[in-house]
Amino acid sequence: MQHAFWPRTRLGWMAAVSFGVFAILWIINGYMVKVSGVGQWWLADIQPVYGIAMVVTLVVACVGSVAAWLIGGDNAWAVRIATLPIWVWAFVHTMIFVLNTLHL
Repeated sequence: MQHAFWPRTRLGWMAAVSFGVFAILWIINGYMVKVSGVGQWWLADIQPVYGIAMVVTLVVACVGSVAAWLIGGDNAWAVRIATLPIWVWAFVHTMIFVLNTLHL
């Protein structure tokens, strides 16, 4: 069975679009903080609201992708990519646990 790239459910589309918006916001944030010379006003004035928008889009993407995958049976690649932050979070926390256990 081949998996399509585009989601076939509304929940899958919501997750894929939310993850795309998060990726765009993340790129803009990285540019504004590191590359641009206007980093101070960005951090002081816009960053708190911008950070909340980034977290909301990320949570919607992750929860929506898991729900589309489990409930809707949507196995599209765009939905799978939206679960990437969950896998990264699990990997990082597993590595922290292992390194703490080994006292490294």
